[in-house]
Amino acid sequence: MPRDFVEDELSRRSVFKSEQYLSIDYVPEALPHREAELRTLAQSFKTMISSPGRMSQKFLIEGPVGSGKTAVTKRFAEQMVQAAGRREIKLHKLHVNCRVNKSAYLVYLKMLKEFKPKFPRRGHSPEELLQMLIEVLDAEDRYLLVILDELDYFIKQKGSDILYNLTRLMDDRLNAPQRLSIIGVGRNLPLDESVFDPSTLSTLQKNALRFEKYSAEALYDILNERKKMAFEDGVVMNETMQLTCEIAAERGDARYAIELLWRAGKQSDSLDSNLVIPDYVRKAKADTHPELREEVFEVLPVHSQLLLLAAARQLKEKRSVYVTIGEVEDMYRSVCEEYDNEPRAHTQIWEWVQDLNAQSLIDTKRSSVGQRGQTTLIGLSEVPAEKLEEYLTKLLK
Repeated sequence: MPRDFVEDELSRRSVFKSEQYLSIDYVPEALPHREAELRTLAQSFKTMISSPGRMSQKFLIEGPVGSGKTAVTKRFAEQMVQAAGRREIKLHKLHVNCRVNKSAYLVYLKMLKEFKPKFPRRGHSPEELLQMLIEVLDAEDRYLLVILDELDYFIKQKGSDILYNLTRLMDDRLNAPQRLSIIGVGRNLPLDESVFDPSTLSTLQKNALRFEKYSAEALYDILNERKKMAFEDGVVMNETMQLTCEIAAERGDARYAIELLWRAGKQSDSLDSNLVIPDYVRKAKADTHPELREEVFEVLPVHSQLLLLAAARQLKEKRSVYVTIGEVEDMYRSVCEEYDNEPRAHTQIWEWVQDLNAQSLIDTKRSSVGQRGQTTLIGLSEVPAEKLEEYLTKLLK
């Protein structure tokens, strides 16, 4: 009788009670050390419920990775919808990831599909989509709170017209209900006149909230809540919790802390241990690079992943800080052959390089004056080339 490995795994004892609470997609009911930020948002947006249709709110939230921006906005939006429902106000919330929806057209289409799920993907201009959205909201007496996540990436790529158009859309409706409110979220949103027109900038500067990175003490409180939900009682040593928080406190990154603890638990299970000890966290740190975030790399088109893999391999082989775009293109063609994909032309590759640079996944610069010929140089500052190659190879398989 062949061995059934699935049944073996299912019958093994685990330190986990429910791993879902350590997922990056899970948003807890309570958000320790972000109560002040939630209150600020509630104070700013309460007129959407106390006086629906009177005002349109525009708000920006910025802060480093893992500082709770997305979790806070999602939890706040859920509380707004629940409060509106109790008062029979038809308020909808919508979270839009601007890395995935990379154009104004795709953002507006996602907004419209919230109310018209079968609306066709083609055949209308962005302006027409916006107009149809407002017509639907008016006809059905509905309101929409949109969270534009990773907005800084979108602005780098496409400019700030999307915010101008969305804010003007409401400002032009002086004698009609204000149906749409916006929260923009990003790591570092450029609030200056080089990006925004003066009127939009004036509004946004008054409604901007900066999230600071978490301290080790704050990370401990966050992790302790997750531990209670995710692990069996008594399996995670307090020393393990403290070490996890000390490591993650260098960046103040709650996501990194949660991932370290989850990986430490998986290490415990793989060794049939009934305790999650500090050494498992050290092992998790060695295996985990905080910049290699699945949610960023998994949404990249396949050819962007192939190009990134080519850059990592070329940098590893050359052992240099930068390589030329031509060298990366040569390696890209080899990688395409390896993964049975047809390589694309230089123009398309150049666009992908610009996109990867805008997402801070690669660094680019022009070659120095005096070098023979001017060309684009490509490098990696955030993650070792070898680690990136290993990660992308697993992902592409």
